[in-house]
Amino acid sequence: MAFIPKPGIPSYTTAKAFRPISLTSFLLKGMEKLVDCFLRDGPLASIPVHPRQHAYQPGWSTISALHQLVGRIEKALDAKQYALGVFFDVEGAFDNTSPTAVRVSKRKTSS
Repeated sequence: MAFIPKPGIPSYTTAKAFRPISLTSFLLKGMEKLVDCFLRDGPLASIPVHPRQHAYQPGWSTISALHQLVGRIEKALDAKQYALGVFFDVEGAFDNTSPTAVRVSKRKTSS
């Protein structure tokens, strides 16, 4: 992995000032396809997924998951009930990493 400085940044003291460049995305895409084939031909072939599971279901996607969620919220609102949702969003994982942590990690993976 290499870290390329972003142009026009006044200070390069934070991880946000660099762009990570790596060939691992190519390897990960290959691994993703292998795991997908394993899951589809193995466990998912013999153990059905939950009816509300949208992944690995023909014709279902993130769009159908959002549609189902909005439908449940609208149903609760129409019935004058409460609707509670909990969402996780891991934002800026790289941006919030300290340069020291990046250097330490790079040293560990290089050796």
